[in-house]
Amino acid sequence: MKLYKEQRSIDARHQFFTNRIVDIWKSLPAAVVLSPSVAVFKRNLAKFRFNSFFMLLVIICVYVCLYILCRVFYTVM
Repeated sequence: MKLYKEQRSIDARHQFFTNRIVDIWKSLPAAVVLSPSVAVFKRNLAKFRFNSFFMLLVIICVYVCLYILCRVFYTVM
């Protein structure tokens, strides 16, 4: 299912729900968007959110570890 943003002629229109949700909808994987029922949609969305959150946590942990290693390396030198 494709969603399109409406062309804005008034600044207030970009606050409409339909214009705010399009980017979020387009970022969802096909498995979530093409779910056959609401229950399956909710389950797939929960899995997608958990996986996204988990990946963000991993990236933050790696960044913090690299930062600590760099600080230790530069203090030793």
